[in-house]
Amino acid sequence: MADATREPNEDTSQEEADVVRLELVVKGIPVSSQAKDRDKMDRWKRRVAQAARDAIKEEDELYGECRGILVYFYFGSTDLDVDNIIKPISDALKGIAYYDDTIVSEWIVRKTDLAKTEIVDPPAALLGHLAEWVAAEQPFIYVCVVDEHPNHVELPK
Repeated sequence: MADATREPNEDTSQEEADVVRLELVVKGIPVSSQAKDRDKMDRWKRRVAQAARDAIKEEDELYGECRGILVYFYFGSTDLDVDNIIKPISDALKGIAYYDDTIVSEWIVRKTDLAKTEIVDPPAALLGHLAEWVAAEQPFIYVCVVDEHPNHVELPK
């Protein structure tokens, strides 16, 4: 359920090819940082951490400024807030994807209702699971951590 890439393709320059892009997917509903059940939160963080370990080679661990993308795919409705979804996942990646979560200077976090949305051109990490999980209406997260820092000169649009 995970993938780490650094391979160039015909659409990327050598500089882009040197970028480490760590991708993973985790089946299930994320646990909010506000959850009262700490055991449930710990189990979720272990699942995320294991998916990251499966994806990442030791030499891919990030030590410089990086950024992340998280998409929670669900069906119909969700009560989860995006700000409460990211914290347990970011913490679970600490010491695996990056040495410390303080080096992550940007997270882009989104919730996407797959009952209303069709994913076009999904990333490779999703390809093997997407059709099955959509058919089963199985919620999941997609996480991508990239060793590029955001453009700090411009505000995000």
